[in-house]
Amino acid sequence: MTTTQTAAIDRDLGGPFDLLRSYRRRFVLARVSEAEDPVSVDWLAAELAAAGTDESTDEVTAAAHDRNRIRLHHADIPPLAAAGLVHYDTQRGLVSGGDLPLVGAEWLEMPVAEALDAWSGR
Repeated sequence: MTTTQTAAIDRDLGGPFDLLRSYRRRFVLARVSEAEDPVSVDWLAAELAAAGTDESTDEVTAAAHDRNRIRLHHADIPPLAAAGLVHYDTQRGLVSGGDLPLVGAEWLEMPVAEALDAWSGR
C-alpha cells in the first residue's frame, strides 16, 4: 500500500470516527432511533441537559436547555444529517432517523469501531 493510499484511507475513516466519537451525537442517535415520529430539537436539548445531571427534564434550567439547543442545532445535528444518519427539518426544528443500524442505548454502549462496522456493512 502506498503512502497516498494510506492517507486516503485515513481521511475516509476520519469522517465517521469523528462523527461518532461525540457522546452528544451518539445520544441524539439513541433518542432519535427510539422514536417512531420525528422529535424536536427542544426535546433533545432537555433530554441531553438532564442526562448530564441527576435532574429530570422538568428541572433543567433554561440556560442549560438553551446551550444544548443551540449546540445541537449548529454543531451536532448538521453533521449527522450530512452523513445521512438523521433527517433534520431546520424550519420545524424536527429530527428523525433513517434506517439506523442500532437502536436506543446501543449507540451509547457499543464501541464506536463496532458501530462503524455495523453501519458500513448495511
